[in-house]
Amino acid sequence: MPGRLEPFINNYVYHVFNKTLNSQRLFNAEYSEIFLPTVNYYRSAKARVSLSHLKRLAPSVQENLLKIIEQSEFFRVEILAFCLMPTHYHFLLKQILDNGILKFMTDLGNSFTRYYNIRNDREGPLFIPRFKSVLIKNEEQLKHVCRYIHLNPYSGEIISELAELENYRWSSYREYLSKNQESLSNPQIIMKLFGNDRLRFKKFNSDQADYQRSLEYVKYAEKWL
Repeated sequence: MPGRLEPFINNYVYHVFNKTLNSQRLFNAEYSEIFLPTVNYYRSAKARVSLSHLKRLAPSVQENLLKIIEQSEFFRVEILAFCLMPTHYHFLLKQILDNGILKFMTDLGNSFTRYYNIRNDREGPLFIPRFKSVLIKNEEQLKHVCRYIHLNPYSGEIISELAELENYRWSSYREYLSKNQESLSNPQIIMKLFGNDRLRFKKFNSDQADYQRSLEYVKYAEKWL
């Protein structure tokens, strides 16, 4: 991966996104099912063996390692929001450890590309070599970028009705509306901006009059993707 000009700063939040080479439609249900556990694994600084190697270890060893991986005290990054689309993906990431975002994105991309290439008897990169990132500078921007990420399946016409967002499996939107504590994302930071009111959060996401404001906050992504 080419060197990055901008540094990532601990405890700051970034909109991070990347796309497939030649706009390949990659993220169907099968590969999304593989990608998200890979995300979960490599966000941890304790992911010191490759995921493919982990799967070859004895079940008891795997179980013990995965328990450590799940402990938030070892996270390189905190995932505030995410969404997979057929040709690209979005994250809202808070960097926890030094170089956390870069290491997470590098390990994630390398691991998933290796898996895909072996599965499909191919060689070479799968994603654009240098992912894009934008620093989130204030709470208003944070709300709108989160909204933009969650509305991607609707604005990209993957689903036809806003109500279907709650059933879109490859996004953190469902985790924001659920009381289930087991989730890939941590909605708490953004939900606090809505007084921890799920109905208020849902209304903000479905308010068409406000949608253009979200586009203004992320027009950099619209151009690139």
